[in-house]
Amino acid sequence: MSRDFRLDANGDVVIDGDIQTISDNDELAQRIVTTLRTRLDEFEPEDSPMGLTRENALGKAYNEDYLREDITDAISDQVDPSINVNQITFERDQALRTLTVTLNCTLPNGSNQIISTDLGGEY
Repeated sequence: MSRDFRLDANGDVVIDGDIQTISDNDELAQRIVTTLRTRLDEFEPEDSPMGLTRENALGKAYNEDYLREDITDAISDQVDPSINVNQITFERDQALRTLTVTLNCTLPNGSNQIISTDLGGEY
């Protein structure tokens, strides 16, 4: 069982008297969201790169097929290779300049999880 600090929608650590923690499926879902919201190579961890390339997500090169592949590769390589991404849908809002990604995943314990996050940025 892995544990991590609970993050709010802005990515800030949740403190309610004490620092709040999460585990199990919630921790995996949070790791997926954090990975997708982080630009690839934005941080340089010692052991491996972290994040999602924005090449196919934002800008003129927007390509849903390639982006689906980028997302499944990032989850498999950076979060957990036993997570099965069943479906990925996109909602693109040009006025707000956001891209919302919704994933339907099967987690290692066999449970289904719906995960949604905005990638944001300019496109």
